[in-house]
Amino acid sequence: MGAPMPLRTDTDGLTSVLAAFAAGDETARDEHEDLLGRILVDTVGSALASAHEPAERILQNWAAAEGTSGRATVWTTGRTASAATAALLNGTAGHQLDYDDISPSMPIHPSTVIVPALLAVAEQRGADTRRLVQAYDVGAAVFRAVADLLPQHVHYARGWHTTSTVGRLAAVAAVARLVEMSSEHAAHALGIVASMAAGSRPNFGSMTKPLHAGLAARDAVTAVDLAEAGFTANPRELEADAGFFDRYGDPELAPLGDPDETLAERLEYWLDAWPTDWGIKRYPACYGTHRSIDASLALRERIAGAPIREVRITVHPRGTRALVAFPPASATAAKFSAEYAVSVALQRGAVVLADFTEDAFAEPETTRLMNAVSITESAEPPAGAPTFSGGYSVVEVVTEDGARHTERVDITRGDGRNPLSDEELRDKFDDCCATGGLTAEAASTLHTALVASARGGALQQVAAALAPEYRTEGRLA
Repeated sequence: MGAPMPLRTDTDGLTSVLAAFAAGDETARDEHEDLLGRILVDTVGSALASAHEPAERILQNWAAAEGTSGRATVWTTGRTASAATAALLNGTAGHQLDYDDISPSMPIHPSTVIVPALLAVAEQRGADTRRLVQAYDVGAAVFRAVADLLPQHVHYARGWHTTSTVGRLAAVAAVARLVEMSSEHAAHALGIVASMAAGSRPNFGSMTKPLHAGLAARDAVTAVDLAEAGFTANPRELEADAGFFDRYGDPELAPLGDPDETLAERLEYWLDAWPTDWGIKRYPACYGTHRSIDASLALRERIAGAPIREVRITVHPRGTRALVAFPPASATAAKFSAEYAVSVALQRGAVVLADFTEDAFAEPETTRLMNAVSITESAEPPAGAPTFSGGYSVVEVVTEDGARHTERVDITRGDGRNPLSDEELRDKFDDCCATGGLTAEAASTLHTALVASARGGALQQVAAALAPEYRTEGRLA
């Protein structure tokens, strides 16, 4: 155990370090343009797939009653709203199906907070989209560096949803870079949004879990707008006694060394390295199920239709924290159930959006198999090498004839170290668009426009492809 992290220092302080980083003048990483294009395609596509979800309809009706107007596009309807409202709606939609991107090393969904805030502000203000790459880089780095410093495993264990809490700081930093905010104003924006930080893990499996991402994106936009207008906060809120790092972290478990220097070092590291800790989801379920799904799909090929008696899943320590208690109560909760996800993979040979409808969830054979699945955590994998990095899942299937079949997965398909191909990502995007009710022609135009916007293309082309006249009832409506 390290020495306690001093929250008050003789240096500028954690808020100042983050504000200076957000307001800095580092040039864009050109090699990240292609990655940002993939991120925009995946984030907007994941949001579109939720267009006909009950929670999405409730939220859209609420927003219509609020009557906000503006120039920012709401992705699932093609209508416009204020930047803050569009960020709220798009962030929630992007996380609605738990199909948005992830970080393999920490429990965060970076893009469903950062991208809705960035695109809403860029549209509202007519910002130069050539700044999107460096703005996203800044947000991605802040997300991971702050999570490192808390440290994130302590924060998450207390019940906080890191996507929501730390995501607010990351999105403020990203937007601050996009609009070329001063470090003084950025410090106040960070202080404002730190006072809004919330989001609890007990809401996983409910409509409120995706709302966490939308609220984080909205609050970031609001904080930047207020700070630019002269609204103030404690410029040392993050490091103050009872400040953000004190409230949400644990000084005794934080990294050794001066916290300002550690934060600055982590920011510089993650600015370039975030692509090594990022992945696009192959399956529309909690990332905590993905290694087990990959293993189960491999086993399905091996058992060749043999009746299954029992399934045992073993995962790394803390590997079940994001999952719901068994049995899941609904199709929504089933997104957070390894038992359900594995039973679907073994029975149907794929895990797709249609598997998380109430009809699919109630299918008798899936229910039977789900009840034959057990899951435990272990610091030592029961198969393969005794060491692992980041996490693992070992799935053992026992067939009715007593034969045992085992598969281990450490790196999921879609992880930056094992990425989806362009064709696989396009298939996912097209499926999401069709599910959400976008015509095939509009989906193709939208894909082209999103990729182009990562290289400075006009967001008007994105908005045009999302116009209401290109909508159908959707595949799962």
